[in-house]
Amino acid sequence: MKKTVDAHGLQDLIVVFGLNQPATLQIMAQTFHSGDPSYAGCLAGVALGLKSYHILELKTFIPADVWEEQMAMHELELEDEVLLKIRQIMEATRKE
Repeated sequence: MKKTVDAHGLQDLIVVFGLNQPATLQIMAQTFHSGDPSYAGCLAGVALGLKSYHILELKTFIPADVWEEQMAMHELELEDEVLLKIRQIMEATRKE
């Protein structure tokens, strides 16, 4: 990812996650924005500044037939509390 950011800059790049485990999602989103919080990975201390989104946040940008085929069942599997927690984590990481 660092090579991609170095080559293309930040303005046209985002990270899209499909993870449904809030704790893991938070670590991953923080890693791509502010650097690896555990200081154990290759992005330790490397703040890329990438904005992250969960695929469920991008539903309105995806054609309805594609969403229905690829994501509808996954969306139904998640409880409302998990969906809310995912949205909160993503917005907090993006500092919205």
